[in-house]
Amino acid sequence: MKLLMAWPGALLAALLMPGAAPDAYAQESDGSTRVTLQREAFDYPVEGRRDPFEPLSARDELGPRFEDLRLAGVIYSPERGSMAVLVDAATGRRYPVWEGNVIGGARLVRVHPDRAEFQVTVFGVSRRDTLRLKTQDKEQDS
Repeated sequence: MKLLMAWPGALLAALLMPGAAPDAYAQESDGSTRVTLQREAFDYPVEGRRDPFEPLSARDELGPRFEDLRLAGVIYSPERGSMAVLVDAATGRRYPVWEGNVIGGARLVRVHPDRAEFQVTVFGVSRRDTLRLKTQDKEQDS
């Protein structure tokens, strides 16, 4: 029975470490096999380097994600420059953005009376996207 219990461990070690040294396997006095596995250790010099375990896109540094933004309002003035007011649905924070400004990974390209056009760049890939104002139909009493 002990031999059967020791065999799967030896087989596992042979599969995981096909080039393992013969001293990785030790024969016990009762006839079973003991497998010794050694882990490889890595040292990472941190001088002037970022932590490799931190995500590449830190939310606070990059701003809100475009997918979380909603168009709350538009100030349309072709003569003076138009502005869009965006709301981050995740945090509730408002952002006033003028044409040409960048918020998160999106640049406001053009403001229309009812929508705002953006150039969105995510990991080097760009696309055009539009946020529209929600229409609020109000019933009028006659």
